[in-house]
Amino acid sequence: MSFIQLKRAALLLCATLAVQVSAAPAADAAVEIIPGPGLPSLQSLGLTSADIFRMSAERSVTARNEVETSLTKRIDTTCQNIAGHTVSAANAAACVTFLRNLGTQACGVNGDNVIFCQAGDAAIGGSNVSGGPSASSFCSDVAIGAQNILNACTMSNGQVEGFAAANGNGFLVVSIEPPTGA
Repeated sequence: MSFIQLKRAALLLCATLAVQVSAAPAADAAVEIIPGPGLPSLQSLGLTSADIFRMSAERSVTARNEVETSLTKRIDTTCQNIAGHTVSAANAAACVTFLRNLGTQACGVNGDNVIFCQAGDAAIGGSNVSGGPSASSFCSDVAIGAQNILNACTMSNGQVEGFAAANGNGFLVVSIEPPTGA
């Protein structure tokens, strides 16, 4: 193989890898985002599921730069890979985008567990580990906890499962997993 052929092959390989790495997950028009109890509907926010998936895809390039506050976490991000229980990272990312857009809206858990958002096979849930009757954080802080799971736990096949603390609140454990009963 000549030097020019080798150079062309290397350039083609680099171009192919760059396209694969930069490709954002495609929005699946059939996937509906379902807000959890007490959270505003997409319609009330003037949004559709397609809008959220589009925002999620646009943000995917910068999402890995998300940082937590300096408050001490009480729980480490933990990845899980239970056969048949991993979910689409693209669906989970759409829920992260939805929750992030709620900003300082309270995402609370009264009792033990709640689902904050469901998109297709993915659910972002919360668990109250405070020992008290409830735990709550801003939905944007729940989104940061879920983004930490996406950053640390997304597998090469585009699947994810895990749990982490809500940003700054170790009493509210955020999870990405299949919806209850799946």
